[in-house]
Amino acid sequence: MEIKSYKEGSKTYYSGRIWYYKNGNKKSKYKSGFEKKKDAENWCIDTERILKGLAEDADSTKVKDFLARWIKTKENKLSPTTLSGYQVNIDHINKYIGDTKLIKLKLIDVQEMLDKISATGAKYRTVKYIHSTLHAALNYAIKTELVKKNVSSGVEIREDDNENKFVASVYSADDLGKLITLLRELDHPLYFPVLLAAMRGLRRGECLGLRWSDIDFEKGIAYIRNNYTIASTGTFHRKVKTKESERLIDIDGFISDELKRLKELEKSEGRIQKYVCEINGKLPDPSHFARQLQNFQLSNNLPTCRFHDLRHTFAMLQLESGTDLDTLRRLLGHSKIGITSDIYLHGNKTLIKKASNNIDNLVLMSQKTEKIEMSQ
Repeated sequence: MEIKSYKEGSKTYYSGRIWYYKNGNKKSKYKSGFEKKKDAENWCIDTERILKGLAEDADSTKVKDFLARWIKTKENKLSPTTLSGYQVNIDHINKYIGDTKLIKLKLIDVQEMLDKISATGAKYRTVKYIHSTLHAALNYAIKTELVKKNVSSGVEIREDDNENKFVASVYSADDLGKLITLLRELDHPLYFPVLLAAMRGLRRGECLGLRWSDIDFEKGIAYIRNNYTIASTGTFHRKVKTKESERLIDIDGFISDELKRLKELEKSEGRIQKYVCEINGKLPDPSHFARQLQNFQLSNNLPTCRFHDLRHTFAMLQLESGTDLDTLRRLLGHSKIGITSDIYLHGNKTLIKKASNNIDNLVLMSQKTEKIEMSQ
């Protein structure tokens, strides 16, 4: 908008002009005769809203009020953990730009907010997550005609070269065998969660959410449908996170034998349990898994890793044994093959070396065969 003052005699008046596009052509609308500058500004805002098709309350809605309404629409669509993460991000956003009117929010406001959050020592991933939350919310603001464009597009988030990047601790087949054998011999509470994560690639919540009713021993399969997760408000049972996560796994052989053994033990002790990983009728706290596992590893001179790294171990051993990427995607319950590729192929020296050796051997073997044929 453009506000100008002009004089008529001894009195000062104000004019307002706004620009807009119609059928691809830039146009403007002008009005003069305002006795107060504020009146000219209000005329520009109202006219721009009408011409651009914005909602009636667009010019009065603050960022914090809009975000509160937006997160309300997500309550029945997101998992408690995701919802909790979004709310933490919204708290960060409100601290810096919550009182800004949504319609007046600019790219520079978002950029300065993210720069200030970075300056507090927040990690790159944290800042990026805050930005992605705001970006998603502003896309919704466009749909609801509160704004015409997403001003969070185009911000720059500098990745700290010195920030320690997490690298999963993947077990070798030998070390994994030792871990599983020791847990079994000691009848450790972690045995079955570790078995399911490391041998079938289940997530922590999927291990704990597996019900006896999900297992079909006759067919040798188990259905992964339920997820037991923890959020700031407590623990929850809900469906697995995506359509692709709802899958079946093969349990024939050793896994099936072990599950049957557990089932028989429960029956002989007169216990009726709903979940495979229950301990005395109660599921363990998911947040305690990492500490329990690390303590066990340290006390038995085994490499340490997070519980989720057992799922990474499953994936890496599958790839190294020749499982193709799309099959692995289905085993892990990833929604896109790109996710599987980014996690397990990018920078994997073992697989890169193996692939290089395969092509070397293929070419060299071809040359050897050709020489033999020529000599004959």
